Amino acid sequence: MSKYLFGRTGELLDPQFTALSDLLDGRTVEHFDEIGVAEGWQCLEVGGGGGSIAQWLSDRVGSTGDVTATDLEVERLSRLASDNLTVLRHDVVSDVLPRNAYDLVHARLVLIHLVERQAVLDKLVQSLRPGGWLLLDEFDCPPLHVIDAPSDEDAALITKAKGALLAALERAGADLTWGAKIHGALVESGLSDVRATRVSEEWAGGSPGCLLVLTGIQQAKAKILAANLLTESEVDRVGELLLDPSVRLGSYGICSAWGRQRS
Repeated sequence: MSKYLFGRTGELLDPQFTALSDLLDGRTVEHFDEIGVAEGWQCLEVGGGGGSIAQWLSDRVGSTGDVTATDLEVERLSRLASDNLTVLRHDVVSDVLPRNAYDLVHARLVLIHLVERQAVLDKLVQSLRPGGWLLLDEFDCPPLHVIDAPSDEDAALITKAKGALLAALERAGADLTWGAKIHGALVESGLSDVRATRVSEEWAGGSPGCLLVLTGIQQAKAKILAANLLTESEVDRVGELLLDPSVRLGSYGICSAWGRQRS
């Protein structure tokens, strides 16, 4: 059973969702445009988080379309106000999804955290109408390469801290290489017209990418300290470094794959 590392982390979710939106929304929307998301579509947003993509989809499909946005915690999604948007508290692992229901299903950084990811992927594919599209956005997470830091000691500390975060994620059931596997997973699921992209960037301190790493470390702090992976002072110093614009990191692999249900 998966134990989502970032669940129930309260106010720390807001900066995490903001960083995710700033980092990834533009690419997700580009993929929606390539797929051809249009007015009247029936859409499912799995793990809707802060709601930025659910809101975009709601605006795009218009009054003749419908968007269902799900998550385990729906407080932030419930703040959205659109007549064509339904917010649903839903566990994609254990709860039922309707079959043959959606023109588009989108999940971003959801399956990477799930031990049951293959069963969930099968469920998402089955929820598509003939001709419907599934889009996954995920990370491939090798250790972040430190390109620039104020000192060699700081570079080593950033590397250590990122390793601690990845270790905590793996202990919670995440597959840190999942992003590299999603193209093959969609092909094996039987979808057609499968395409994929992978982007690597440089992240400067204070950028959305570094803020995402920082919020992850902050959310996992108790587990990282309990496992003696970092000390309190090291966590504090890493927090300073990830906000320092002189710091530059090589990013995760930012991976997307999409495919179409056969008619």
